[in-house]
Amino acid sequence: MFCLSLVPYSILSQELEYRDFVYTDYIKSVKLTHSGLRTSIPVIDLQKRGRLKLVFDDMEGGFKNYTYEIIHCDKDWAPSDLDEFEYIDGFNGEEIDEYAASVCGYSDYTNYQVTLPNDDINWTISGNYLLVIYDDDLGIPVISRRFMVVENLVTIGYEVKRASNVQKLKTHQEIKLSINHRNFNISRPGEEVYTTVLQNGNWNSAMTNLSADYAIGDELFIDQYDKLVFPALKEFRNFDIRSLNYATEFIHSIDLHRDGADVLLKLNRKRSLTNFLSETDANGFYIIDNADYPDAHVSSEYVNVIFNLQSNREYDEDIYMIGAFSDWQAREDYKLEYDALRSLYIGSALFKQGYYDYMFALESDGYLDMLSLEGSWYETENDYLVLIYYREFGARFDRLIGVSGFNSNLR
Repeated sequence: MFCLSLVPYSILSQELEYRDFVYTDYIKSVKLTHSGLRTSIPVIDLQKRGRLKLVFDDMEGGFKNYTYEIIHCDKDWAPSDLDEFEYIDGFNGEEIDEYAASVCGYSDYTNYQVTLPNDDINWTISGNYLLVIYDDDLGIPVISRRFMVVENLVTIGYEVKRASNVQKLKTHQEIKLSINHRNFNISRPGEEVYTTVLQNGNWNSAMTNLSADYAIGDELFIDQYDKLVFPALKEFRNFDIRSLNYATEFIHSIDLHRDGADVLLKLNRKRSLTNFLSETDANGFYIIDNADYPDAHVSSEYVNVIFNLQSNREYDEDIYMIGAFSDWQAREDYKLEYDALRSLYIGSALFKQGYYDYMFALESDGYLDMLSLEGSWYETENDYLVLIYYREFGARFDRLIGVSGFNSNLR
């Protein structure tokens, strides 16, 4: 009871979020990817032996009893009507037994890892899943992560082109899709098949519940004027702090002191009116890595990164730094405050050593607007992921029957 009194009531009463979410401020650097692929979206084949790995840090250090649960969801990320025994082989509530204390000079944290599926649990059907990590002692969720299990039963074709709408011609990318189900019978495709498309792994901007516009034989097509269109945005801003011994391209200075390190990024300017510039980026992802010491998970420091955005005026909306590191959400850690004397927005947050992509966004009533600060140009290179869901008439859950990933520049 004494331990519970130390935890804010808002955390203890937190409802489960069916999205990528971190519930407590002491959990950092959460990544769920294919084992060995550090920038992959967590999609795994039902029939193959792939593995997903979740990694995260507890900044309070020590050891805690963390347990995990997987929940089957429908195509809209609400819990499905299935019982556990209908979608898993094994048991929920197993403890995470792979953990290690940090070996850094400044940062004290404990790194936890869990690989799925494992000897204790496996999934038996396709679809959307939510992985939830609980603090077993407090009985609260600390992490939610989405992942998908696919049966590859259909073939997906695609074409990325400039927008058909002349008003979006220079700023957007339009996608034409085809779904070939020659080897999988679908009796009512207009009512049983739905498509979701993600740009750069960002669920907040995903286009969902797309139905086919027409069919030719065994092939369905999503190809309607101005229907499947994304702002192309700009190439991502980035910074590299894999080493603290020298400043990389977009870092102004690194200040090492007794209590840690401060990293000051170079001055950022708004890009809404600038021309397109092709630059190498990771399409919004981030990587935990250390250029100077092995085993980056426990040897990497947490450093105070100071970020900024030049602006001659203060916006009515709040400005946030966003990317995969923030789950594409407006988090208080990454909020910028306006300094009128210097005509500058400025903020700071702890980042674990690695490489980070990011953009700036205006936030208004939960909507994140990147276009106003970053601009958009149709030539920008983006990654897209297509997910095909199928629910046969009378079925109780949505199957994921096809997945395809492609890049806008590989046409």
